[in-house]
Amino acid sequence: MTSARRPARPSPKPDPIAEAARYLARGDRSAGQVERYLVARGFSRAATSKALRTLTRLGYVNDAVVALRMAQARLARRLMGREALAAELEARGFSVETVARAVRGAYAGLSDEAVAERFLRNLPKRFADPGRENRRRAGLLRGRGFSADVSEALLGSM
Repeated sequence: MTSARRPARPSPKPDPIAEAARYLARGDRSAGQVERYLVARGFSRAATSKALRTLTRLGYVNDAVVALRMAQARLARRLMGREALAAELEARGFSVETVARAVRGAYAGLSDEAVAERFLRNLPKRFADPGRENRRRAGLLRGRGFSADVSEALLGSM
């Protein structure tokens, strides 16, 4: 007795929109990130551009909303200066204009000094010598992307 097997069906044609939707389901992504992902998966530039236009029109890709959400979440988790936050967003593929709007929105009503002061308030004191402690704190502020003016304004008054 022989078994009749169905002939193997060719795999369906890859769909860049479905692939991008699966990628977007894992988390917020910029249009640049989605584009790089699709190109890396072997889709042509034309198919990638067409998929991005469709996803943008449908509201699945919206750089302004995603950048603002990422900026707010990042600032809530880790206090940092505007420049550091902008650099992180630019590294994710957002345009300079989108980054500027997102940073303004995330810092709405806050100054760099207020954010830096909140960061310093939560730091434990390590050194009894005030000069050494201020140098340590100034270094930590620089590491978080705050300008020298901000650290001087705050640490000069402490």
